[in-house]
Amino acid sequence: MMKNDNEEIMALSHLVKASTVEMIKLNASLQESEQRYKSLFDHNPDLIYSMDLTGMITSVNASLTRMLGYRQPEVLKTTAITYVSKEDKLKVSNCFNLTIHGQTQCFTAKLYHKKGYALEFCITNLPIIVNGEVVGVYGIGKNVTKQKEAEEKIVHLAFHDLLTGLPNRMLFEQHLENCLRKTMEIGEKAAVVFIDLDQFKMINESLGHQAGDHFLKYAAKQLKKRIGRQCMLSRYAGDEFMVVINELSGVEEAGRVSEKLSETLAVPLIYNDQEFVLTASMGISIYPDDGLTPDVLIKNAGIALHRAKAKGRGEREFFKGEMNEFTIERLAMESFLRNAIPKGELSLYFQPQISLDDGKVIALEALVRWNHPRLGIVSPGNFIPLAEETGLIGNIGRWVLNEACQQLKKWHETMNSEISISVNVSGRQFQKLDFVYEVKEALQRSKIDPRFLHLELTESMMVENVQYGINIMKELKELGIKISIDDFGTGYSSLSYLKDFPIDILKIDQSFIRNLTKSDHSSTDAAIVRAIITMCKGLSVTALAEGVETKQQLLVLKDYGCDHVQGFFIGKPVCAAEIEELFHTYHTKSS
Repeated sequence: MMKNDNEEIMALSHLVKASTVEMIKLNASLQESEQRYKSLFDHNPDLIYSMDLTGMITSVNASLTRMLGYRQPEVLKTTAITYVSKEDKLKVSNCFNLTIHGQTQCFTAKLYHKKGYALEFCITNLPIIVNGEVVGVYGIGKNVTKQKEAEEKIVHLAFHDLLTGLPNRMLFEQHLENCLRKTMEIGEKAAVVFIDLDQFKMINESLGHQAGDHFLKYAAKQLKKRIGRQCMLSRYAGDEFMVVINELSGVEEAGRVSEKLSETLAVPLIYNDQEFVLTASMGISIYPDDGLTPDVLIKNAGIALHRAKAKGRGEREFFKGEMNEFTIERLAMESFLRNAIPKGELSLYFQPQISLDDGKVIALEALVRWNHPRLGIVSPGNFIPLAEETGLIGNIGRWVLNEACQQLKKWHETMNSEISISVNVSGRQFQKLDFVYEVKEALQRSKIDPRFLHLELTESMMVENVQYGINIMKELKELGIKISIDDFGTGYSSLSYLKDFPIDILKIDQSFIRNLTKSDHSSTDAAIVRAIITMCKGLSVTALAEGVETKQQLLVLKDYGCDHVQGFFIGKPVCAAEIEELFHTYHTKSS
């Protein structure tokens, strides 16, 4: 019995010793875990706080006190909702209630700094679960104020003209569509006034673009003075402005408004100690007399404008339904354009795109030109919109794509180069069901490596039907080609969509590049360009600035981290015969 008792005592002693060792190890492990958690909590760059089930703050990290300006004792035992902006309180309360029922929540909210200003945070609420029960809530907040401000600037510019601050074409057309819907419901009339500054081209050519911009801003300021609550003024394009007048009592009122607009423009303008008087021609169309849709009303106001300009400076014309000289000329041009491809009147010019890293030409943008035997060189600005409207753009786009690919193949063989070709795609062309097949066919015919073909799509084209656009782009990417978004910032691109687009290149519109200077990095243009380039880096997308016309613009873009550039300073569009010489020139410089 004594032996057994001793054995039991020894076994029990070993058990106690083993348990003690395990407890020591467990305690050390818990202390290490606690230190790891504390380190994560204390040194996290995002603000972190915990709350009990009533929303009272029980702990905060150093980042919270630094970002919001409070000392830790000031925050503890106060309710978190106290620091939330009025407009976000309901949302934050709802998210808190869902979290204490076990659901993780992510949301954005404005929190007030101790000094009274608001900061935007992206906040994640996490339930604190102990023994299967929620006992509190962790909040983790990332300061996204600067990111939000940059996004808001970009979105604002999508709907407003950069130079004048007026609503742009897209916002005007949306407003007009809403206006017509309301006007139809109440049975009233509305008017569209198309305004074109007289002899503006001469001002630009004689005084320079800087003077032209000054005159445009002056015109916008003067016109805005006479715009009543029932009107909307927009800078439509170039030196063209558009006004929509709703709640129109009669046709006569549209005439009176247009007359007042002419009068306000006639106020003398002093520029470089010289007096100028602006005049404008105007065309007016009336809803529902002259059209029932925005497109028709704008088109008819444009026809009336051309008739007004034919009569002289400062004239105003109402649209009349009879056939006129303008529509006859337009029909003739359409007939000529239908035969442009069969008669060999179209040709391609190419503008270089260079890398800012080494100055080498990395791609050429293919640009279509039309030389008619009677009309001479027809501006793309004249025949491309006509081709879009009449549906001829499909044939022209297909011709450009095939010609560009064939030409690239020749250059690859003769210049032993890995240069790429960039081809613009129209909205109608992109919407065609067989568009991807056309691209495949062009690649097969030319036998070029797909990675050397870049297709340029406009951002407005993408947001018309987002899911369709994404699907087509994915099909194109599967072929191995690269996708570029052209004229970024001039139309509306939701940033939430942009991250889903499988794009390779983002082209920064030339309107943002025009006023970049080495000495002024605080301008709106500079801020937007930097924001877009930063966004490109975040999305792993190449940033390409177009419209570079000076060395100063080039240097600023290089400082900002832009990848590629194109523009008249780099090289004007030239015919295929001049490309090889230009190509060798750039590559000789860079070496």
